[in-house]
Amino acid sequence: MLFSRLLKKSALAALLLTLASIAPSMAQYLEPDIREPRIRAILYRKDNARALIYHDEQRFVASDQTRLDDEWYVKEIKRESILFKRTSTHSFVELSLKTPQKARFHRDASFYGHPIALWEALELLAGAFEYQAIMHFQAGGAVVPGDHGHSLSKLLQKVIPPHHRFTTDKNMVTVLPVYPSGEAWTEVIGRMKLCVPERLAIRYRGLDKPGIILSRGDDIQFILRKISLGGKVPIQFPRDLHFPVYASFRNLTFAQMLVKIVYLNQCIIIEREEGIEITPWPRQILQHRPYADFPALKAAPSEPQEGSGPMPPPIIWEHLLNHPVVQQPAQDY
Repeated sequence: MLFSRLLKKSALAALLLTLASIAPSMAQYLEPDIREPRIRAILYRKDNARALIYHDEQRFVASDQTRLDDEWYVKEIKRESILFKRTSTHSFVELSLKTPQKARFHRDASFYGHPIALWEALELLAGAFEYQAIMHFQAGGAVVPGDHGHSLSKLLQKVIPPHHRFTTDKNMVTVLPVYPSGEAWTEVIGRMKLCVPERLAIRYRGLDKPGIILSRGDDIQFILRKISLGGKVPIQFPRDLHFPVYASFRNLTFAQMLVKIVYLNQCIIIEREEGIEITPWPRQILQHRPYADFPALKAAPSEPQEGSGPMPPPIIWEHLLNHPVVQQPAQDY
């Protein structure tokens, strides 16, 4: 009797030990709870962290105290995990970020995550370091975060894909390919610097008003309509002008946003009496345009008027497209 009880106890203990040994391996095959947020990347910076979170078929660039929906609330973003608060259970849930690679030591700001798109990485970096950001529509590629750095430039040098370049000017970061549409990236940046937003705002007063634009691939026509509405200025553009816009601007004037978006994506601004016209830079984006590239010139009369004497030849100035801003009266084509 006693022997049978001991045998049963030993068998039960052996069973428990067996279950305990196989439990971790079984847990590796458990399906994740689809109701929980999925952490894609964390850019940890003391007092100003950012995280890319996928939840309920939406993408969130979250910071501390960000609410995802009625159930999930971001309480605190840590270096390798995020502390959430659940409304229904009044409890806290800490979800860890398991990444394919990470730096060996924790120094300064850290950028960990799964493979993400270039714009997603740029938006995280710009938000954490308090920069405005804009990216050329032809730029792109996969970024695998797993680095440390003390500045935005250091981290960008580590994560930016090949054949891309970036510039930082004051609180603005710009990313573009080396040869967008066959043109050197330095020429695009140089042309953008020639246009002064403050001078544009003098003529069109509404563009001096500050605003916010967050575009993750919206069409250029939609963005131009938003600037036209916010800046209270008519903006014309070709019917077949289409490309995605990647920009994150906060508290910038509409003039600054317009200049950055237009010139980085290889278009130019033409100032007209009734408003602004946007047209692609020659050789870029559109090959056939329904209007002239150069200001129209009125031809001199073929015969002089009676009593007026010979007419001098017309004065033709050096063509104005050497400068990014072309001022000319409206023409009927």
